[in-house]
Amino acid sequence: MREVIDRVIQEQAFDTLAEILEGAQAPELRYAVKQLVRSTQSREILLAHAVKLAARSEPASRHVACGLLPKAYPSDPQSTLSLLLQLADDPDWTVRESAGDACGKLLRADYSKVMEILREWREHSSANVRRAVLIAAAKAAQTRRLEWAEPLLKLIEPLLSDRDSTLRRNLGPFVIGASLLRYYPDMTFEYLVRWSTSNDEQVLWNVAMSFSASAGARLVKKALIILRKLSLDERRYVWRAVASAMWKLGRKKPEIVRPELARWLEDERRVNVAREALKYL
Repeated sequence: MREVIDRVIQEQAFDTLAEILEGAQAPELRYAVKQLVRSTQSREILLAHAVKLAARSEPASRHVACGLLPKAYPSDPQSTLSLLLQLADDPDWTVRESAGDACGKLLRADYSKVMEILREWREHSSANVRRAVLIAAAKAAQTRRLEWAEPLLKLIEPLLSDRDSTLRRNLGPFVIGASLLRYYPDMTFEYLVRWSTSNDEQVLWNVAMSFSASAGARLVKKALIILRKLSLDERRYVWRAVASAMWKLGRKKPEIVRPELARWLEDERRVNVAREALKYL
């Protein structure tokens, strides 16, 4: 397929490119992006290619458009971000993933300007767009730039209470647990302590579930400080999140978590949490 991609790009046959990419796997899509960037003389033309591909009905073409936008961005930031906003709310979930990834690349490339835009997107009526903010934050965290830690935490903070399932599945376990807690453990833990004082059950769910990711095991003793407190919450939504975090931590650090759960079994306020967690240990 790569030879065909090379040929149609050389011939500037973009309708044909869209057709052959439909059904292609991710490596071929990335290759098409790479070759388009390599063969294009200017960023303005690259943006024009992205606009055409984004208008296609084939999801694969819109994937490629997402991949082109970070490279085209310097030519026209406003138009690039407008198109990216559209792709972030695409009907196809895989295109939305690509758009979120592009948001992350742009945040890393032009931090101040894109951060301002993402703060606006955070208030968007579409949960898909709000989710793109989370993906961008997770991608930016991978740089481990310490000066970005607190701004990224503040960027996601207003979304902690968002009950949309699209965000809920990603925010606590993935964005906080797998990304921010991994790359900025000290600062993120400070924020988790602060967030744990909220009375909003969705905020508390996210706090608990952040420790279900692999990074939580590295901070298991500190995590227990917060989880002990949240385990006393009588709302099922909250204490079941605590139980989920406990059994996942328990699989990685049984020598620390099992004795804790044994104590909870003797505490009538925590016994349900302990029983739920022990089902999976």
